[in-house]
Amino acid sequence: MIKKAIFRGINCFMYAIGIYTVLQLILSAINQKAGMIPVLPEFSAQFQNEAIAMLVQTVLIGIIGAAFGAGSVLMELERLSLIAQSILYFIVTTAVGLPIGCFCWGFHKYPQTRLSMGLSYLISYLTVYIVNWVIQYRLCKSNIEQINKKLLELKEEESL
Repeated sequence: MIKKAIFRGINCFMYAIGIYTVLQLILSAINQKAGMIPVLPEFSAQFQNEAIAMLVQTVLIGIIGAAFGAGSVLMELERLSLIAQSILYFIVTTAVGLPIGCFCWGFHKYPQTRLSMGLSYLISYLTVYIVNWVIQYRLCKSNIEQINKKLLELKEEESL
């Protein structure tokens, strides 16, 4: 399981960076500005130059991708219930995504609102996570019902 998590983490790190790079190129082509680097000015201001800011942003996006990829192995642990798998996955992805999100959005610059901004991020992520979980659960349940129906039909055909 650990090997699989590492392998998926590395793959998803690379996928996230690849997708991010393609999106950067598309944004640059759309804007058609010479020297355009798609990094927020507030984020870029934390570094010596925009190139370093873009490099850090790229690595951080890769780390988030790696966490989601490696964490997906948790969803394959058959000895855990779906709820337990989902809670563990949420904890892993939040443990990586929240600090990176806080850093990228500059929460550290506003100590008086750090808690409310962090809670806002957490509530937003939790809401999206729950909605996605419910949708996926219903799709899986529907697929299982269809498979069971087909198996029942095949069993009835065999008995004839």
